[in-house]
Parts: sequence; structure tokens; C-alpha cells
Amino acid sequence: MRTADSTTKAILLSHFPERIQAALKAYASEVDLSPETVVQLAIAYFLESADIELEPADIKTNTNSQDSLGAPSNQGVLACLPFLLQRGIEQYATEAEFPPEFVVELAVTFLLDPDASNFEDCQAGVQKEQVYLLQQYREARQVKAA
Repeated sequence: MRTADSTTKAILLSHFPERIQAALKAYASEVDLSPETVVQLAIAYFLESADIELEPADIKTNTNSQDSLGAPSNQGVLACLPFLLQRGIEQYATEAEFPPEFVVELAVTFLLDPDASNFEDCQAGVQKEQVYLLQQYREARQVKAA
């Protein structure tokens, strides 16, 4: 039986094209994390790189964006993310005048292929430099949270 949390995690990945999902799963395997956590770290890193400040616990906060039946709200991919990441995405989206969903795409693309600006242009393969960046960022987040 799937829990609401595991359903939300499965829904998060479903918002991305299959080749992006495969790349996220490959990165997750490299850094021993779930693909959903890789997405969250990628978004947090992207937002902080854009001077959107996040608290250390932001990427660990669970969402409560589900209705009483356990179905995700109509927010799409944002509904699958922790509230404070949602807030950071919305702040960036407002400042850049982009839809929030495009900010998520930019953030994930930035991890997978820093030279690309969207999933279509993204060369979705595992790059050692990006694995290292992800590991370093995760470790820095753990130190800040301690």
C-alpha cells in the first residue's frame, strides 16, 4: 500500500520527461539519495545561487498541499515540494517574471546541464562535476542544520 508521502514523491518525478527522470535517478544513485531529494537539493542550490535565502530545514519540511482525499492540489509540481521551497520558487518567479513551473525546470536543468536553459536543450547525463557539487551542497546543508 502506498502512503500519501510515497504517492507525492512518485507524483513529483512524474512532472519531468522520462529522460530527465532517468538522469535524476542516476544522480540519486551516485549520491545515495532519493530522486526526490536530488530534485529538492537542485532547487535549493539554484535558488540560493540566485540569492534567494532558504533556511537549512527548508528542503526537509514536508508539504501539506493535499486535499482531504490525499490528492495533490492544483499547483502541479509545486504541490510536491516543501512549502519553503515553494515560497522560494514563487519569489524567484515573481522577480524574474517566469511561471513557477519554469523556475523548477530551470533549477533541475541547472543541475543536469548548467549550459542548458530548459529540458529540451538539456544533455541529461551524469557529470562528475555536478555529482561533486551535489555532494558538497548536501554536506553544507547538513552542517548548517546541525
